[in-house]
Amino acid sequence: MPGLRDFRFGAESFESTRSGVLADARRAESLGFDVFLTADHLFDHLAPISAAMLVADQVGRLRVGTYVLCNDFRHPVIMAKEAASLDVLSEGRFELGLGAGYLPGEYEMAGIPFDGGAVRFERLTETVKIAKLAFAGETFSFDGAHYHVRDYTPYPRPVQLPRPPVMVGGGGRRLLAFAAAEADIVSVQPASAPDGGLRATQLTLSSLKDKVALVRESAGDRAADLEINIFVFDAVITTNRRAAAASYLGELAERLPFVAVDGEVTVDDLLDSPYLAFGTGDQIAEQLVRVREETGASYIGMLAHLMTAFEPVLSRLAMS
Repeated sequence: MPGLRDFRFGAESFESTRSGVLADARRAESLGFDVFLTADHLFDHLAPISAAMLVADQVGRLRVGTYVLCNDFRHPVIMAKEAASLDVLSEGRFELGLGAGYLPGEYEMAGIPFDGGAVRFERLTETVKIAKLAFAGETFSFDGAHYHVRDYTPYPRPVQLPRPPVMVGGGGRRLLAFAAAEADIVSVQPASAPDGGLRATQLTLSSLKDKVALVRESAGDRAADLEINIFVFDAVITTNRRAAAASYLGELAERLPFVAVDGEVTVDDLLDSPYLAFGTGDQIAEQLVRVREETGASYIGMLAHLMTAFEPVLSRLAMS
C-alpha cells in the first residue's frame, strides 16, 4: 500500500489516582509512546478531560487524547469548549476522540436511555459538526434533529489549526463512512452487537480490511490524509503463538468481557487479528507491519498494562 504512515503508539490508562495516572504517563513517555489516552466510562477511573490535563501539565512530550468520549454523556457545546480549553492549556497537544457509546450498563447506571444504534449515530454526527464549527471560533447556529445551538460565539479557539485532530471511532458501515468524510483519524473497531458489546466475529484481519476499504472509498480525495487507528485489546507474550491463541479462544468471553461472542471464531482468526497480539516481540512487530501494509493502519492504541510487553515491539518499529 503506497504512502504508508510512520507508526504511532498510544497507551490508554484506567488509573484512578493522580500517582497512578502520572506513573502510566511517564512510563509511556520513557518507552517511546506518542499519545497518552484517557477512557470515558462511568466506572473505575478518572474523568477523561481532567486526567488528560494532568498529564499534559506534568509530562511535557506526550500528546494527550480521549479514547473515546461517549457522545451521550455531555452536550456537544460543553464538550467542544472543554476540548478547546485543553488544547490551549496543553499548548496544542490534544486529540479529540469521539464515539457513539456501546455499553448499555453505563447508560442504565446513569439513567440515560440507551437508544438504538441509528439514533446514537445521528447524535454523534451532529456533535462532530458542532465541534468543528466551535473550533473555527466564529459565531454559529445549528439546527439538528437532536441538538440546537443559537448564535453561539465559541471561546477559546484551539491552538492547533484548523483544529485539534478529531478521531471518530466505531465499526458500523454508516459510522465509518461518516468518519471518512469528517474525521482526521478513523478508529476502526469491531461493530457493536444489538444488545451491546463488540462483535467477536469482527476481530479478524479480513474484517478490518473490508472496513478500511470502505473508509478509503468514502473519503474520496481526502483518503490519503486520513490516519487509520486500531486498538490492541490484549497481548500474550509467548514462544508458541498457536498454543497461546488456542488457550485464549477457550477463555474469550472471560478475557474480553466487553466482546459479544456472536458466532464462530477460530484460532487462526485470533492469530491474524489486528486487535490481539500473540508471540515474541519480533513476531508481534512483524504482525503489525503486515497489518499496516495490508490496511494502512499505523496508529496503534493499547491499554497501559500492555506497555511493558510492547517495549521490544516499539524498539523494533521506532524507525518504521
